Amino acid sequence: MVISRLMKKMSNKKQQNDYGSSSTTSIKSLPKEMLVEVMARVASQSFSDLHNMKLCCKNFYTASEDKYVLQHTSLDKFPLVQWYPNDKELSFLECCKKSGNIESLYREGLRELFIYSNGKISGLERLKIAAQKGHREATYVYGMISLSSKDDKLRKQGIEHMRFLSKSKCITKCRAKVRLILKGSMWRKQGILVRNQTLVCPSKTTCNGWRLKKGKWLFLDDEDEEIDSCELCRLDHELKFFYDIFKEIDSI
Repeated sequence: MVISRLMKKMSNKKQQNDYGSSSTTSIKSLPKEMLVEVMARVASQSFSDLHNMKLCCKNFYTASEDKYVLQHTSLDKFPLVQWYPNDKELSFLECCKKSGNIESLYREGLRELFIYSNGKISGLERLKIAAQKGHREATYVYGMISLSSKDDKLRKQGIEHMRFLSKSKCITKCRAKVRLILKGSMWRKQGILVRNQTLVCPSKTTCNGWRLKKGKWLFLDDEDEEIDSCELCRLDHELKFFYDIFKEIDSI
């Protein structure tokens, strides 16, 4: 683990003094900027690890309160909707939000758009901002919703967002994470997402959206370099997967 190696290197680094002897670097002697960077890396991987490190010493605790650390903290441990609010957790999540945590922005957009739908566009705007800041799941949701639109300009934006994820080969992973967070937070009959019946690929009848591989037909469900398929057909398939997420939720 990168963080473990980094911490070991920092805590066990030997420094030669003027007499040729060695000494172990103390945590207290490390600059605050370095401690903040370490805490931010830990926080981005696991909130639980961040919490455990905060209990180690005062220096770690102080560094963990830095705005930079809060900006990078992973919120995977927390459900999208706090069904049983805990004051400490709510306070922490609010601090993350005020610090500009991108994950917090993404989650707020999801709640407003899917959970507490009230006809406002603010949820979509928050998802767009989070996507622009590089949040991959926000990019996926915003891209899919844009592709569901009847507005050609918005659809083109959706294609660009999904193209970015395709190049990073993370569409399947993003879809799985979005399904997981929504499935655990939504209730039935949301009815907010209306499917656009117009396909993204304008040449569906002549386009090769399916490919024969290893003797069997393979449905495009992941980023496979060996599959030579139409990009727009790939997005039509992905839209079906996205709509299916809501069918699953509706059937719970």
